[in-house]
Amino acid sequence: MSFEDKSQRYLENGYALGRGYASSLRLNFQHHLLRELLGYSIHPDIVSNGNLPPNPHIADVGTGTGQWLIDVSHEIPSAQLDGFDISKDQFPSRAWLPSQISLDELDITKTIPSSLEGKYDVVHVQLFLCVVQKDGPMVILKNLSKMLKPGGFLQWVEYDPTSFKVVSPDPLLKQNANDQHVQIIRGPHGVATTWSSKLLSHFESVGFEQVTYNAYPVPTELYAPFMQCHLCAAEEVSFTAMKNDGPDAQGPVFRKLLAEVYKECQTGVTMAESPVVTVGRKSAV
Repeated sequence: MSFEDKSQRYLENGYALGRGYASSLRLNFQHHLLRELLGYSIHPDIVSNGNLPPNPHIADVGTGTGQWLIDVSHEIPSAQLDGFDISKDQFPSRAWLPSQISLDELDITKTIPSSLEGKYDVVHVQLFLCVVQKDGPMVILKNLSKMLKPGGFLQWVEYDPTSFKVVSPDPLLKQNANDQHVQIIRGPHGVATTWSSKLLSHFESVGFEQVTYNAYPVPTELYAPFMQCHLCAAEEVSFTAMKNDGPDAQGPVFRKLLAEVYKECQTGVTMAESPVVTVGRKSAV
């Protein structure tokens, strides 16, 4: 079993996770965990030194539940904030959103509408690990670049499976399930999900300038909530992108593994990681 095995068919249809209320709750929790870990919504390099105009146009691609835009609406009340996602299923009610936020459907893997070209001062992307297919992020990066004004910024927040490792407070504790889970996420030979660790070079190859790439190791006190989010997401994948036509099918077998992962985590064993943030500026020429 591998990450690629269990999700590729559904990646080709756009998404391998759920879109119901439980999935939305998990996504909201992930957002707030990442916000706590990073300490910002928009990278300080973007908001410093007068890089943004007084009334910036900002887009969030793959916006999901729109939580990132809601945070930014409080931080930059003068901003026009547009969220896009391939599906509207997780959008909150229009009545619950600040007035400067709009949400709409967009498939960023396809040709973008001309009305979005050169429109934004900042474009933000977060957690596309279950969206980017095995041919990598280049098509998406090129479309994101088209959305930016000359001199605009792209910010990409992502999990990096190459940083995943199993940690334990005691070498005698059982960790077989966690080891297996990490290998499944990494995919065959550890190469199925390495693109996020190469985002700096991907940004540069598309033509972005002033590219920075920073890793944010998860501190011990956040091990538990990060682990819980990963297990919830993995369980969603087991129902959405695996066969569940019997007790020996891929989905039920994978969920048994997740139950063993959680048992090990209760003893102090878990998967540690370092999410990454890549920022680049589109050429002003």
